[in-house]
Amino acid sequence: MKLGINFLPTVGPAEIAADRFYDECLELGAEADQLGFSHVKMVEHHFHEWGGYSPDPVALLSAMARTTRRVRLVTGAVTPAFTHPIKLASSLLVLDNLSHGRLDAGFGRAFLPSEFAAFGVDMDDSRALLEENVEAIQRLWTDSHFRWDGRFHRFGPLPPILPRPAQQPAPPVFIAATTSPETFTWAGRHGHHLMIIPVVASHEKLTGLLETYRRARTEHGHSRSHRLHVSYHAYVADSHAEAVERAEEHYAAYRDKQVEAYSSWRGTASAQYPGYERMEASARSTTLSDLMAADNVVVGGVSEVGAALRRIHDLYPGAEISLHCRYGSITHAEALRTVRLLGEKVLPDLASLGPEEAGQD
Repeated sequence: MKLGINFLPTVGPAEIAADRFYDECLELGAEADQLGFSHVKMVEHHFHEWGGYSPDPVALLSAMARTTRRVRLVTGAVTPAFTHPIKLASSLLVLDNLSHGRLDAGFGRAFLPSEFAAFGVDMDDSRALLEENVEAIQRLWTDSHFRWDGRFHRFGPLPPILPRPAQQPAPPVFIAATTSPETFTWAGRHGHHLMIIPVVASHEKLTGLLETYRRARTEHGHSRSHRLHVSYHAYVADSHAEAVERAEEHYAAYRDKQVEAYSSWRGTASAQYPGYERMEASARSTTLSDLMAADNVVVGGVSEVGAALRRIHDLYPGAEISLHCRYGSITHAEALRTVRLLGEKVLPDLASLGPEEAGQD
């Protein structure tokens, strides 16, 4: 089993200064690297205290590239709709080289109306922007004298982009997918890897979407085998009771920030995002107890967390599990304890679980 950590910051200046928070992220990443975790992942969000301390995951991961040696560094995910493809392609290759070829490039559509409004991007174009810009970025990585004549950007012909990829022919590409069959199908058709969040959809629904994705892969000449990231909130303590008590408090603080960000959907609806206008109400009513009952969170003492990770492995064989260890009001010391307990007492017992990739028969 491959286990990593991810960052979706839910703090603001009133709680901790950004420079100190980033130092603490780097310490957590270095600890995960030393303990044998497989990856560190960072999201892109803007303005809100739900995610807003990570507006540039490439910059944060570039710093982490110099304090780690083994973990894969995952953009989980950057938003091509908000950055010109030449700029994003170049920035990602700097990270690939700084890390000596440890970049996993994850891309997503974004979904908060406030972010689209700030960048002057039409939400109804989000899918087309993702598909067009990811293709342009991949072509920039691999092609020479490249000309792009897309709907949103036109440029070239260009000389080979610099720097060149450290990973040849190019870094692996992941697509963040939630509930849209179109996204799963498109990702499979192009042979991209996947990042999913099981809390957003039931396991039954995700099973069907993953099969849709794998069928699209094989129909377009790609292997059914692929890499899959699945993400969960996590809290590990010395006892199950302490973990549940503390995680409930921290998740409530996380939920407050989440609801504020989701409130940007008020008065907004989009055919590209059916049902998203109901996310605020859904988030507001969700508790840690609900997540635990649905097995959509990893919380407990060492034995309970080990059992939970085995259940996730059984549901998504070959998946790389990403654990969000610092959310809401979780302190740096608590996050470090979670990472250390996972690395020292849980991961050794799970490391031999296979298969290596998802989708293997």
